[in-house]
Amino acid sequence: MNTRKKISIMLVLADVLIIVMVLVIKSNSTVSVKAKDTVTAANVLANSDNALDTYKDSEIEEYITVKKEEEQRIQVEEEKKQEEAAQALAEQSVQITNSAAIDANQNNISSTPIPDTSYSDVASYAVQFVGNPYVYGGTSLTDGADCSGFVMSVYANFGVSLPRTAPAQSTVGYSVPISEIQAGDIISYGYNGNVSHSALYIGDNTIVHASTPSLGIRTDSMYIMPIVSVRRVAE
Repeated sequence: MNTRKKISIMLVLADVLIIVMVLVIKSNSTVSVKAKDTVTAANVLANSDNALDTYKDSEIEEYITVKKEEEQRIQVEEEKKQEEAAQALAEQSVQITNSAAIDANQNNISSTPIPDTSYSDVASYAVQFVGNPYVYGGTSLTDGADCSGFVMSVYANFGVSLPRTAPAQSTVGYSVPISEIQAGDIISYGYNGNVSHSALYIGDNTIVHASTPSLGIRTDSMYIMPIVSVRRVAE
């Protein structure tokens, strides 16, 4: 082989070697770029997850804070309403008591004692009206009465004049210990010492009274409400 051919072959080999080297370098560069892109994508995804977690935590904390504030606001409003209701009830009770006292003075109402022999008949007389209606402001034992109207009308049948309201009825006659209660005694009920209901004791821990518009005149346990006083009209 002559020298010229040898040189030509060497040049061709050199060109091939250069092309191979270029391809290798390019391939390595592409792999590096791809690897770099993969790492970058992973970092972005991780950052996105962290951002989402942070957002969720922030939303939850804000919700909890708003919820607590709302619950506190509702509690404050409810306590305020209860205080206003209690105050209104107390004021109403005072007004009723004062009105009853005025009526008693104007009408010269008295609780004339009745004989012991007929006093026990008060309870028997009262229970015959069980089932009749409750009517606010009423005094009719047949057509309807409220609690104090019922007590007043029952005693009126025995010639005894009683005050018209429950608070005033809690002051008639004389006080009797619960341990000595007997049929015909007047039981006054209420809260915090404020009388709001009256009934007649009929024995066996039972009362007869004009209960509510939906229940009418009925018998119940004597312990349906806090007892303020027990009064006896007879001597």
